[in-house]
Amino acid sequence: MFNWLFRQNTAINAVVNRFISQPFPAATTLVEHSPFLVLDLELTGLNPRKDHIVSIGWVPIHQQEIVLAQARHYLINSPVSVGQSAIYHGLHDRELKSAHDIADILTELLNQYAGYVFVAHHSKMDEQFLRFACQRCFGKAPRFKFIDTMQIEWQRLLRQGKVVKHDALKLPSCLQRHGLPPMANHHALEDAYSCALLLLSQLKLGGNAMTLGDLYLLSR
Repeated sequence: MFNWLFRQNTAINAVVNRFISQPFPAATTLVEHSPFLVLDLELTGLNPRKDHIVSIGWVPIHQQEIVLAQARHYLINSPVSVGQSAIYHGLHDRELKSAHDIADILTELLNQYAGYVFVAHHSKMDEQFLRFACQRCFGKAPRFKFIDTMQIEWQRLLRQGKVVKHDALKLPSCLQRHGLPPMANHHALEDAYSCALLLLSQLKLGGNAMTLGDLYLLSR
């Protein structure tokens, strides 16, 4: 029994350790040469300590092109009821009973996208939920590198001397401002794709000399 537990823990730790061992691109790397993974989560609530992920969608970007063939969307079997959060994401407990286990999806994410810079709109929330989910599943959480398209947009508007209202930073408002297609709000894959379009538009405005370091500063 103890040997089985040791082998299981070793395999679990290996998932996180492989992700940790893969270096991120240097801050001096031009954004056009940086691999990005744009993701979005739908949640049972806003507290990562007690709430859970019910769906995840992601879209890779290679050389400033969205790779739709590698886009993924998964429903997650939550250990708690979705409750009132169903009003926002439209997912109900009955739909999630046979959904994926979060550990399997995190394993795929960490195995395939080590060394990628992650991207989200209001990334602090997504990063916290990913870290807590990894801690629950693997006993430890890796360090992620995140770019926040909401913060980038906020900085861009401030530099233009505009008064930034809260609604102006929501993803649909940002898409409209950049002349991008409207989105069906609160679907993880569609939100991830829309966020990817927004990032590419922001990178284009930033110019060819923009580096990852520049993006990290704008994402603070």
